[in-house]
Amino acid sequence: MTRCFVGFELTEESRGYLHERVAALHTVLQNHGRWPLRTVRPENWHVTLLFFNDLTGDERAEVWEAVEAGARNGAWRNLAFAWSGLTLWPNPRRPSLICLEAEPYAAAADWPVAPLLEREPFSKADVRHFTPYRPHVTAIRFDPRWRPRLKEVWDDAVAEAGAKLPPFDLGAIGFDRVSFFLSTLSAAQPVYPRERTVPLE
Repeated sequence: MTRCFVGFELTEESRGYLHERVAALHTVLQNHGRWPLRTVRPENWHVTLLFFNDLTGDERAEVWEAVEAGARNGAWRNLAFAWSGLTLWPNPRRPSLICLEAEPYAAAADWPVAPLLEREPFSKADVRHFTPYRPHVTAIRFDPRWRPRLKEVWDDAVAEAGAKLPPFDLGAIGFDRVSFFLSTLSAAQPVYPRERTVPLE
């Protein structure tokens, strides 16, 4: 059994744009407290479509068959979300990550994988953030023990970092492919080997 997920990959231009903003916020937060924050490597930035805790190779192949067909039929062509900026995620009261977050995306209910979630192996997906679909890009990880201190300085840090950059361009984040990743957790950085990929057409 293997932890794995399907995700939309950011274009190179999008990663560069987001990296500038994540780096600015990271610097400001470090100046406030020098907490052990871990910036996710830009090559690992993605928006998860479906996450699975345990799939066999055959099950991954079945999931991928549906995803690849959807991509080739244009299900995610010109995919765009209404980004609200970098935020404490999944909620400001008990955050576990710093993410680029978008408004809930109701159109995900029309994606070709949505009606499959009631049968295996699709039913093994963690759908907490799929119904409703909450697009996000994990940018910075931190130890939950630092949660209270981060919450104290968050608004000031975001304002300080934002003052150094132009207003966020909602159209600056785009996607060029959907991929199937294996997920290996480590003490340093998660490792996401790409098992399969297809361009978004």
